[in-house]
Formats: sequence, structure tokens, C-alpha cells
Amino acid sequence: MSDRLVLQGATVIDGTGSSRFRTDIAISNGIITGVGTNLAVDGGRIIDLDGLVLAPGFIDSHTHTDGAAFAFPLSESKLFQGVTSEVTGNCGIGFFPIYGQYKNLLADYLRLHDFAMPAEMAWKDCAGYAHQLSQIGLGLNHVPLVAHGTLRIAVMGAEDREPTPPEQQLMNSLLAASLKQGAWGISTGLIYPPGSFAKTTELISLARVSAEHGGVYTSHIRGESATLMAAVEEAIEIGRQSRARVIISHLKALGRDNWGKGEILLDKIETARRQGVDVTADQYPYEASSTSLTALVPARFQAGGVAALLASLSDPDKKPELAAGIEREMNVRGGPAKVMVTNLATSENAALSGKTLAQIAALWGTNPAEAVLQLLKAEKGEVGAVFFSMSEQDVETIMRSTSVAIGSDGRGLKAGTGSEATHPRSYGTFPRVLGKYVREKELLTLEMAIYKMTGLTAQRFGMRDRGTIAPGMIADIVAFDPATITDIADFSRPHQYSVGIQYLFINGIQVVSDGRLRGTIAGKVLVKD
Repeated sequence: MSDRLVLQGATVIDGTGSSRFRTDIAISNGIITGVGTNLAVDGGRIIDLDGLVLAPGFIDSHTHTDGAAFAFPLSESKLFQGVTSEVTGNCGIGFFPIYGQYKNLLADYLRLHDFAMPAEMAWKDCAGYAHQLSQIGLGLNHVPLVAHGTLRIAVMGAEDREPTPPEQQLMNSLLAASLKQGAWGISTGLIYPPGSFAKTTELISLARVSAEHGGVYTSHIRGESATLMAAVEEAIEIGRQSRARVIISHLKALGRDNWGKGEILLDKIETARRQGVDVTADQYPYEASSTSLTALVPARFQAGGVAALLASLSDPDKKPELAAGIEREMNVRGGPAKVMVTNLATSENAALSGKTLAQIAALWGTNPAEAVLQLLKAEKGEVGAVFFSMSEQDVETIMRSTSVAIGSDGRGLKAGTGSEATHPRSYGTFPRVLGKYVREKELLTLEMAIYKMTGLTAQRFGMRDRGTIAPGMIADIVAFDPATITDIADFSRPHQYSVGIQYLFINGIQVVSDGRLRGTIAGKVLVKD
């Protein structure tokens, strides 16, 4: 066939965890049609990959590219990592469903979490959102989840209460409708209002709906510091009662008091698995997390949405309790010197991006809690932050687990389009694992690392035609130099592409050649059948 392509001479790691082998790969019409030797004799274009490792394209199991795609549709920072598919709608934060009277409340919620906003949210459901994305020319594949926070806003606004039976039924129905349209499951963000207002029974009901449609239940659990163990146990119990496949998002032990507990977390997960609960996790390879600075604000002051939060920030009677709560959470996360401000809504405070709360407080001549209050008020709550609050020991312990996939918790970005501070995981996650933890530290074999980036994630989400190298699979393929692949981005200079990805194919279309982007539009929104 005229479009036949043969990738010749690579060392293949097939995404199953099996040992590497040297062979050729044939591709036609976006499908892997052959795996074996001497495939070039049947004709077609040949690319010599001698000296490179060929693997399934990496599946980023946890991202927030939902809105970033409208600003950076090619997701260049992910292509240079070898990523071919991104799971979106995580942490209970997403763009659908939009239902009833709360569209503006949802828009405020998304901006609070630094989501780039399209000119108009001209959709109602998963199908409408997928159609809108398909019109902008995606660089890689998107795998959408239904976001619980968004679902709750659609039905209940941002109220701090349990749903009535009719409201629960409506949430279940809206979730089922999105799942029927091809969403891959439901995500929760149980530290973020309004998701944090949900009781376990509400979540079990929704997870059961997801399971009935073959979907997953992913969760940014209810706490990653003082309540870490109880939060993991809640996620496991939701899986036990709903029978849903559970994925605990970005598994970590946050705060010095929890350092060293990575092994205990893994033991809980493995014990539950032996008991028949289908639970795993994902992880990013950094000692710092990143989220909205409003994570420092007690949840009760965020009931009612962003408007209610801003009213609380301006209420002198609430200031003592607010400041005390902020100080407590700030200290859990390592103190003001361990919290770095990233994105801000206005240009007036742009110079603060990259500074810690300790530095900002000193600059303003105030204490750190007061600095947080002033900054959130000035920026209408739209402030991002990086929290340096984890230990390398726990990162390594969790990474060794064969039940923990790799997910960036970042978004697809483009270098050269901004200079504000951000977490380098959006640019470096996958090459960092392969360079630092495989090649340098020998913490994992290359085969196991690739499995955690491909086959494991595909299996967890139910992607039957991606994640491994075999005839009949979609030709999402990466070829990289194992001797040079590495991340370049760091916290002081985060907007830098990784190196070492030499070739990348998405849906059989070549998007990286000899380490350079071709600017090709090859991605699409993947829907679950």
C-alpha cells in the first residue's frame, strides 16, 4: 500500500512489561500491521531507528489540558515528552456538563483553577465539548473524564450540603449521559469546593454509575497530609461498594509529618487489591505539588463559589479565622518559604510570579497569612502556587510500585509564549522518569517504566487499541534515545522542552522527526465505546 511505513531496527519495548527485543514495525492506515523481521521486503517507506528504543506512545494518565488546549492546541510541551494521549477532566475540574442556571458559576470556578477559557463555552455535554475541541486542530489525543465538581455545580451550584434524592438522581443521570457519549469515567477533587462538600454516599452512587458504563473512578482524595490514611481508605471503600475501577490521583505523602509513609500507602492499596478492590494510583516524579493558592483557605469560606470567597476575604469579622486557617495549612505544606506563587490574573502583581510567600510577605512588610489574604483579594482568587512539601524518599518508594502509573498533573503548553513561573512537570514528567529514575538512579528497569507510562494506563482506562505494540493496535508510537532522554525544565526555568524524543507518531501520523516538531495536526478526542 502506498502509505505503508516500516520502522526498522529499533529496540522495541512493547508496553506489557516484557523484555525488550529488536524487530521491525509496519504501519498502514494508522494501524500497526506487522511486528517482525524483514518487513521492508513488502515495500513502503522505511525509517531507520537503529540505536533508538521504540515504545507505545506515552499516555499521560492525569492532566489539566482541558482549557489549555484552546490556547495551545498542539500541546507542544507534551509532544516533546513522547506523549500521544492525555486524560483530561481530572481532580473534579472540567468543562462539562453545563446545565441549568450555573454556567457563570462554573466559569468562575474554572478561572480560579487557572483554566484557559475559550471565547464561549458553546456546549452542554461531553459530545459538545468533544466537538468543539475537534474543531481547533489537536496535536495529540484527549481522553475526557466527567468532573465531579463541575457535575455538582451543574445541579447544586456551590452549596455546602448533601444533595436531595432528586438532585442525586439528576447528577447520576447527567453522568450517565456523558458516559454514553464516550467519557471514560468520573473524577473527583475532594479538597476543592464544591467537591469537598460531598459525602462518601454521594460518591459511591456516582462511582456505581461509572462502573455500570465501564468507566473509572479517579480521585484527588480528601486529604494528602493529616487525613491521608483516612482519605485513601475512603477511596478504597468507594471502589469496594461501587465495584468501579479506582485510580488514586498523584499519590503522595504531603508535609514533613507524613514523610516516610509511602510504603504504608502502597501496603493499603495492595491489601485492598488482594481483597478484590480494583484500585491503583498514578504519580508525578517531583517533590513539589501545584494547585490554586485557595487550597490554603478553609473550605467553608468557599461555599457559594468565588463570589462568596471574595466576600469572605473582604469581611473584617472573618479575617482572624481565615488567617488562622491559612497559617495552619501553609505550615502543613512546609511553611511560607516552601510556597511559590506562579500564575496571577493581573499584570499589577506579575513581578511576584516565582517568589515565595515568605519573600512576598517581606516585600509587603506583613506576615505570610496576611500576604495570602491580600494577594487572593487583589487577584480575585486567581493565584496559582507550587508547594515544596514532599520527600524524595516517598517519591522513589511510590515509583517502584507496579500498580502506580505515571501522570504529569500538568497541561499542554508551548515554550516562548509566557515567562510566569509554573511547575516543570508540564514539560518534563516522562523524560524525567526515563532519565533520572531509570538511567541515572536505576530505580526502575526501562521495561517497567514504559509499562507504567503505557500498558498500565491503557488497561486502567479500558483503552483496548492503545498502550502496547502489537498488530491491530493504533499506531501511537514513540522512538527515543535512551542515552540522552532527559528533562530540562526546572522550577527556576520551567518553560523548556525535554530532549531525546526522536520520532513520534500519533494515529499513524508522524509529528516528530529527528527530534523536531513537524507542526502536524494528528490528535483527536477519543471516546469510549
